[in-house]
Amino acid sequence: MVRRTSTVLVSVLGIALAGFSPNCYSQKEQTLCEVTVTGVKPERFMIGQKVKDIDSTQLAQNRFTTLANFLQFQSPIAFKSYGAGQLATISFRGTSSSHTAVLWNGVNINFPSLGQSDFSTLPMSGFDEMTIQYGSAASCVGTDAVGGSILLRSVPKFNQTGLQAIAGVSAESSKNYAGQAGVRFYYPVAKNWKISGKTLFYGADIRNDFGNDPIQNRKGAQYPVEPMQTLQKGFVQDIYALHSNGNLFSLNAWVTDNNLTIQPNNLSLREITQTKAQRYVLSYNVGKTLLRAAYINDVLDYGRADNTNPSHTDIDRYLFRVEHDFSWIKSCERGTNLKVGSEVTHYAAQVDGYGKALKTENRADFYLLLRYQHSLRFSSSLNLRQALVSGYNPPFTPSLGIDYRVFSSPTDRLNLTTNIAYSYRVPTLNERYWVNLGNPALQPEVGFNKEVGVVWKRRTSEHFHQQYSINAFHNLIDNWTYWNPDKNYKVENLQQVLAKGIEIETSHRVITAAWEATAQFQYALTHSSQQKAYGPYTQDILGKQLIYVPRHSLSGTLGVTSGAWSFTVQQLYNSARYITFDHSGRPFPGYYLMNAWATYQYKLKQHRLHFQLQGNNLTNTLYPNLKKNAMPMRSVSFNVIFIFNQKK
Repeated sequence: MVRRTSTVLVSVLGIALAGFSPNCYSQKEQTLCEVTVTGVKPERFMIGQKVKDIDSTQLAQNRFTTLANFLQFQSPIAFKSYGAGQLATISFRGTSSSHTAVLWNGVNINFPSLGQSDFSTLPMSGFDEMTIQYGSAASCVGTDAVGGSILLRSVPKFNQTGLQAIAGVSAESSKNYAGQAGVRFYYPVAKNWKISGKTLFYGADIRNDFGNDPIQNRKGAQYPVEPMQTLQKGFVQDIYALHSNGNLFSLNAWVTDNNLTIQPNNLSLREITQTKAQRYVLSYNVGKTLLRAAYINDVLDYGRADNTNPSHTDIDRYLFRVEHDFSWIKSCERGTNLKVGSEVTHYAAQVDGYGKALKTENRADFYLLLRYQHSLRFSSSLNLRQALVSGYNPPFTPSLGIDYRVFSSPTDRLNLTTNIAYSYRVPTLNERYWVNLGNPALQPEVGFNKEVGVVWKRRTSEHFHQQYSINAFHNLIDNWTYWNPDKNYKVENLQQVLAKGIEIETSHRVITAAWEATAQFQYALTHSSQQKAYGPYTQDILGKQLIYVPRHSLSGTLGVTSGAWSFTVQQLYNSARYITFDHSGRPFPGYYLMNAWATYQYKLKQHRLHFQLQGNNLTNTLYPNLKKNAMPMRSVSFNVIFIFNQKK
């Protein structure tokens, strides 16, 4: 949601909503009633769910990384990828790529015809903050949030007067190159207005050229690195105007252009995919009311050989939202927040596969989000949403969450969380309107997610912070749509899928006068399988792990900072993944990856120059991910970033 800044009297409700900070313990909470807060984010109503905020340091270190590469090392999320610069789709808690909502400044940016996002086209430089939300959250964010959601935000910087310019380049040994340049600014205007914003241009040329690497034939595996080239470019523009009364006007724009060519030097095998997106969000916070309008245009062209007659997809979205926040603050320990809102969206799709006629669709959402803080120990949320879609009947999706502090001391806190939530997914435009194969009469796809978690946070001293968590989830999704091969791939509601599992996360932070070290570890055990037989062909797949979903996933990050130097090591392991529904085919083997980088920051007065040396896939692991085509081999990149700060 768009931010607005105001100084208000906030109960511990506000502190709990913002999340626990290891620098804020019970003996200090009573003095923190009056704080500066920003507009209520939707995840503050997700009580009982697992929600993880990514800190700004991690975002800055991965400035030249795509969202796909970053997320696989930061969370137990599996990706189906063809390689760097190529299609990368997500599998969140054992669900499909269309069961994860991706929101940018509060607007779902999944491609409407496919119902998913290509994470290789989403660079980390396109936003300022990110939150990973696990499990069903349709009541808070709407359609697609069945397995989880990724929340991306742009934020104003009103804390520093002047201008900051940034320019950076990245060169990788595999002939992958990237660059970006932009400015961030903040100036008071007139008597009562402050202006803040960001302008950023970025681009990349990705070739994955590893030469004639003999590793291609190691252990008899015939997994070549397929020749390709991806050209990416984009533009980000954020403008914020803040009035002294707290009213905030904002305009966010994100324009992207991604051109992927497979086998660029072989005309008979060549495939060309170009995706473009224009995203504009205009918002106005007046008091506790938000008014938002958005326009999104998605274009996809796909062709072969000389690309003389590519298939064409062009979809426009027009969105308008209004919502209002209510609050009743009784004390520093008790209070209630209520958000009431509605949203209408109009789709206009001109797609070759739908026929010559323009296809239109109207959608509306009505929602109520309630958060109640009873005391320091107990908080709860009740969220309700009803969606309306032309020619379709989405289900009512409520959710209920509870967070209870079982134990609290000056050094330790132990919280028990639980949440039950219904979710839904509106069928993609392809599923509804594709000629002869689409099905306008699809039944609602409904998920019912139950989860419970325990979070233990420790701060034994000013220098040592720890956190441990374990979450168990059970998500039953009915009427899962399926392109039925027995009926020439016509779309039908032919699956009931149960995704269940356990997630464990730990984090440690050690701070001394000379250095700081952090360590994070994540493990997920996920079982996702079909539960009902809808026809003879499904008998052999009941209870078996879905394709491309690893049962075991581990990742970890270790970082050390001392003075101007910082060192980071990332590790990832995914177990074997099946490539056929009945497990008759040989599965892709499990694989282990390691990345590492060293960064040096040189200060020149108020300016900064960052040098970063990064190694990817240091073990030179040979593995396929989505087809019999090897993922990128070992590579080394060198990044240089210059940050110019206007003298105060």
